[in-house]
Amino acid sequence: MLKRTLIVLLASLALGLLALPRAEAVPTISVGGILTTPPSYIPALPTGAFLVEIDISGAFDLQSWQFDLLFNNTVVEEVDPGDGSSGIYGAEFTSGDPTTASFILGGFPFNAFGEVDGVAGSYPSLLTGPTGSGPLAFIVFDFLSGQEGNDPGFSIANPVISQPEPAPIPEPATLLLLAGGLGLLHLCRRPKRA
Repeated sequence: MLKRTLIVLLASLALGLLALPRAEAVPTISVGGILTTPPSYIPALPTGAFLVEIDISGAFDLQSWQFDLLFNNTVVEEVDPGDGSSGIYGAEFTSGDPTTASFILGGFPFNAFGEVDGVAGSYPSLLTGPTGSGPLAFIVFDFLSGQEGNDPGFSIANPVISQPEPAPIPEPATLLLLAGGLGLLHLCRRPKRA
């Protein structure tokens, strides 16, 4: 009897430990790579220009996003290629899947201040937004004359991410009590030996 009680209690404890809350993935917007050849869905770049990829990690059903891109304005400048994009393009979150392309809602380049302000996007082609990690946008830049080897100093400021909250994880104490109660119920229902 004692051995069985000990097994039930250990199993209950193990179930409780498995149910400990896991750290929620906190979505993070960051500067990705620099591309000199644009993806096929982006028009050809002006001579000498390059794309700065902006990525997100830890997204869950991402609905919309916004950020400011800061840069060293003595090294690079944001370029408007004259195609109506202001040099800000949406990205396919999942490469090769055009339904995951973000729609750019805003973004205002201020080269004099070293900032592309209020870059924002959403996913109008998706019923549920993308989950995981992937690119959000591409922004066109060019090095200033003689600055090609210097650090552009790209960084993200003021990120805003809109996505639903993940389903709550039950508290470990609740699960531990439930498992313990079930274990005790099992012990009480056992027929007694004569």
